[in-house]
Amino acid sequence: MTVVGGERVVAGGDGGSGLVPVSIPVPAPGSAPVAVSVSGSGSVAASDSASVSVSAWLVGDVPSAAVADLLATLDDEECRRLARLPSAEGRRRFVIAHGAMRRVVGECLGAPPAELRWETGEQGKPELVGEWTGIHANLSHSGDRCLIAVSRERAVGADIQRVVPGLEVVAMARRYFPEAEAQDVIDAADPADVFGRLWARKEAVTKAAGGRLTQVLPLATPPDAIVEVAGYRYRVADVEAPAGFHAAVALAGAEQFMVEVNEWLP
Repeated sequence: MTVVGGERVVAGGDGGSGLVPVSIPVPAPGSAPVAVSVSGSGSVAASDSASVSVSAWLVGDVPSAAVADLLATLDDEECRRLARLPSAEGRRRFVIAHGAMRRVVGECLGAPPAELRWETGEQGKPELVGEWTGIHANLSHSGDRCLIAVSRERAVGADIQRVVPGLEVVAMARRYFPEAEAQDVIDAADPADVFGRLWARKEAVTKAAGGRLTQVLPLATPPDAIVEVAGYRYRVADVEAPAGFHAAVALAGAEQFMVEVNEWLP
């Protein structure tokens, strides 16, 4: 759920997100990395030559025993947020998302996940405190899937969106998207699918920029777009996602970048 101009707008997901600086990652045990780079043609092609890289993890459901282990890594503030969630399923998803983020960060830093601490920085971004600063990551969750993206070089944003059949996407596209993109949604054989792909790109750019979604919704976000927000440029790329989902990663700057996608396993 996203708040747009004071209104609650549901766009394919129930999750939240947070930026946390972390060290450049290595794939988690049992992961299956796939390296891709954003090409100038707008395609996503296999490559190991891009000078700027993002590592990403797709996270699904995990066994109940693993959920209990992840719960033990959450800090007091996360536990307070967890307690406020009304449904058992929502609480389970929160634990998986935030626990997986802590595990990824802990593995990257060689630190116990439960000992990691964050403070809120500029524009409300959580920032890792202590000796681990200057590296960036972003967490997004929607439905029963999460996406974690990490960059050593610059600010990164990630978003995953579950496609929701029956959502009033045409009306939302007409209200919030630029005219050409709204028309793409209207003309599509599956409007919800096209809307979800576009929304994921816009959310990813918003998170990389640290701004407000209302700044990005009216901006065109075609594949491999360079989007300018408040005088700064961000490149956004689609990321392969499970069936019924769309995902995107955005990175500060206009340079091409490589994305290594891993499946996270506890």
